[in-house]
Amino acid sequence: MKAFFNYSSLRSSVADFDVIVVGGGILGLASAYYIKLNHRDLSVAIIEMEKDVGQGNTARSVGGYRQGIFTSHVNRILAETTIQHLREAEQSGEAKLSMQEVGYMILMDQNRYSKTVRAVQDFVEQGKAVLLRGEELEKQLGVVTRFDGDEEAQLLGIENIVYGFFAPRCGFLDVEKVVNLYRRRCVSEGVELLLNKRVEQLVLEPVQPLGIPNEPRAWQKIKVGGVKVNGEYLQAEMVVVAAGSWSPQLLDPIGVDCFVKPKKRQLFVIQTSGELEKFLMSGWDNGRPLPMMFFPNGLYVVPRRSDKAFWVSLTDEIGRKFGLENEPEPSFFYENVYPPLVKYFPQFVNTRPSAMWAGNYSMNYLDGNPIVFKFLNCLVVTGASGSGVMKSDAVGRIAEAVLFDKPYAVLHGGVKFDSSILGVENRKVDKEYFIL
Repeated sequence: MKAFFNYSSLRSSVADFDVIVVGGGILGLASAYYIKLNHRDLSVAIIEMEKDVGQGNTARSVGGYRQGIFTSHVNRILAETTIQHLREAEQSGEAKLSMQEVGYMILMDQNRYSKTVRAVQDFVEQGKAVLLRGEELEKQLGVVTRFDGDEEAQLLGIENIVYGFFAPRCGFLDVEKVVNLYRRRCVSEGVELLLNKRVEQLVLEPVQPLGIPNEPRAWQKIKVGGVKVNGEYLQAEMVVVAAGSWSPQLLDPIGVDCFVKPKKRQLFVIQTSGELEKFLMSGWDNGRPLPMMFFPNGLYVVPRRSDKAFWVSLTDEIGRKFGLENEPEPSFFYENVYPPLVKYFPQFVNTRPSAMWAGNYSMNYLDGNPIVFKFLNCLVVTGASGSGVMKSDAVGRIAEAVLFDKPYAVLHGGVKFDSSILGVENRKVDKEYFIL
């Protein structure tokens, strides 16, 4: 096992930092904050390749949040404690996060309902959601739910909507403001931000250097001694890899599997005017704003009254290659998003996007839960699968617990969480079927 460059000539007897966090997205920020908060004597640094933290895939997020509407019990805990933490931060005046509780409407054809019926019934019985029939959805939301005899709909693979699963305590927030909250917290605690610096490599070192060529050798006990950044070597006692969809690029070369793959997601903004603007502002359910809506074929629609716009997209799976891609494709809107969009909502006929962007989910296709595990003196925090912001506070607390070998983390509200169950060896999670 060879280092990729001669670290020994650059190595100092004193580490540059006690803890280096690779990645300044929301999970890296939350992890760094709780590490420093609980270990104030340690020096902690975040290394971010963008000009500021939170400017990578975190900045390209829709910003949706769900109050526990997950099929995985673990995801429910992570989201519920995080969202409550953010609500209280807003209520206390610590931050204005622009949380808008418009609700999630998950529209279901018979196939989707059959796969999730047990979870749906549980949510309804717990008072977290209500179930609306197709005809009621047509009346209240103006969405087309029946496609009998529609040959074009059949070609698009669109089936009748039988139910709408509405969870009122969900919505969206301003992701940039959440990033700024954790940025301020990190800076206040003394976390150092190293910006516009790209980590090129995790550097392996022997625990006991012998001064022989090609160390570390396969028989030597090793550690992650630090990182190579813009050709320079920064040493650390501990390293946290929270680089999201870039994590495999750092871990694969040293033979560590983080079980995630990057998958491109795109978002298109449709500005409203005339009848479409009236539709946006019309509301439903006695004046409630239109909810975020998620359709069986991956289409989703986010009404944003404050912007006088709809954000729309479609999550494509098979056929979309894994890889880091950040360029939006106008053709994807016209060929893939627009056809089903106008079937469900004829109000969008002849609309065009006024803006668009793309980012990458760090997808965990094993079970759809975050992944937090430790190897050697290195922690890996990844696998948010598109819901990192809404689980960020909980994941940050769990990361601190795992890094320092604590048996459990204390989440917001005093909730104790077994720190081993998001790991690899002792993983104990349910599969998530609501990856939206």
